[in-house]
Amino acid sequence: MRVTIYKAPQPNKGEKLLQNGFQVEDFPYNPPYEDGKCYFAGANSRSLAEQYNQSYKQGILEVTIDQETYDRLFKPLERTYQGGSYIELPIPHDLFPTLNQFPRVLKRE
Repeated sequence: MRVTIYKAPQPNKGEKLLQNGFQVEDFPYNPPYEDGKCYFAGANSRSLAEQYNQSYKQGILEVTIDQETYDRLFKPLERTYQGGSYIELPIPHDLFPTLNQFPRVLKRE
């Protein structure tokens, strides 16, 4: 089994993230990423990424991770988005190399 998570890339980042993956320099410890983390919408929260894409207009970047790796490394990061029903995953820099091992697809909608 696999789990797909979703990211609405900020302006001018869609193709870069698709081609080069997630790099520390793209998520610095200053605005808009004050904590340096890369935020994804969880597996059942694609519409959260779609909401951000309304502003960013870069499409939705989908990353598909095998279930075992997801459960071990990424599931512990899950939290509710602003207390609502959506799930977000703030992924720290040290997990970028693992994240980059998985297939990425940019879907322009």
